[in-house]
Amino acid sequence: MRPNRHDLGRVFNEVPELYDRVRPGYPDELFADLGAITGMDERSSVLEVGCGTGQATRSLAALGCSVTAIEPGAAMVALARQRIASFHNRRSRVVDV
Repeated sequence: MRPNRHDLGRVFNEVPELYDRVRPGYPDELFADLGAITGMDERSSVLEVGCGTGQATRSLAALGCSVTAIEPGAAMVALARQRIASFHNRRSRVVDV
């Protein structure tokens, strides 16, 4: 019997710190290239769907743009909010859907 992919996604919400610790991050160069290619700056708005623990959210906020990140897992949202807390001067937020 194949596991339901929706159930598998919920497992990560049960152990967000472990998921965050073992999941490979994104290289800084990826976001530098993204900013250079798209012209993103402090006037830009980004919608991130399925932000998980906020690894990319933090990097997007560091570019200076406004990020609205959505995530269905409440525990993942809590960790993502911690990740972007230092960007209080920006208009970024993580939303539990």
